[in-house]
Amino acid sequence: MSFRLMIVDDDRAVRRILAGIIENNNLGEIIGESGDGEEAEKKISVLEPDIVLMDFLLPGKDGLEVIKSLKQRGVNTHFIMISQVEDQAMISQAYKGGIEFFIHKPINAIETVSVISKVQEVIKLKETVDKIRKTVINLDAVPQFDEKKKRGLTKIEFFLADLGILGEAGSDDIRVIIENHETFWQNINNLQDLYQHLRQYYENYDEKKSTDTKAIEMRIRRAIDKALRNVASMGIEDYNNEQFLRFTSTLFDFVEIKKEMDYLRGKSPVSGKINIKKFLEGSILLCKT
Repeated sequence: MSFRLMIVDDDRAVRRILAGIIENNNLGEIIGESGDGEEAEKKISVLEPDIVLMDFLLPGKDGLEVIKSLKQRGVNTHFIMISQVEDQAMISQAYKGGIEFFIHKPINAIETVSVISKVQEVIKLKETVDKIRKTVINLDAVPQFDEKKKRGLTKIEFFLADLGILGEAGSDDIRVIIENHETFWQNINNLQDLYQHLRQYYENYDEKKSTDTKAIEMRIRRAIDKALRNVASMGIEDYNNEQFLRFTSTLFDFVEIKKEMDYLRGKSPVSGKINIKKFLEGSILLCKT
């Protein structure tokens, strides 16, 4: 998809630098610029860009005030704050106010490309989750399935769709584990025992599935890794999001979610880690209660 961007900074030279970086790296189309907070707010309301690079300190109305005002009015734009501010309390306030990421001045081209690319990834992930959710809702309207079975599968499918992993190969493995948890979870000492149960299940019921336990493990790991990334993206978009809070407390360790959020924001080179057993146990709890 083609992204529409706007640059808001009272320094014309900074606007030129940012515009050059965006154009030279094919990051999208610049649809507007502004050097004043009040003017920027009006333009953003009309143009509705996908991404706005917003200076913290602006004449007329500061960047954070502009963002808060637009968010309250329901403007669906993603904001990147640009500033020389180093105070952590002010930066934290900016994140709470609705910014996605932070770019420090003086402008660094590598950092700018990295941050804009990460915001674009967040936007794509959100659109993917929305499309999957709509698809599952349409599937739920199909009448020809056994009603009891349909209700059980639909609940699991909704759960996987909300995590953004319904289309992942490993989501089928996770679904089978949830559906058969009472059988699979008996007499297992470790995850390898669980993978052996899955191998046996596929040999008996699904000849098309690879029964190699290493392949099964990698499918599940990749799906959960993507779920971690998607949940962290939810938190970046809205820290008080109900799904984010529920998934964070049940499926992942909060410390690892925070690491993944910092990684996606470009604040840390270290991404979060998954705990497969915790994720599977939490998935069973959420889908079977």
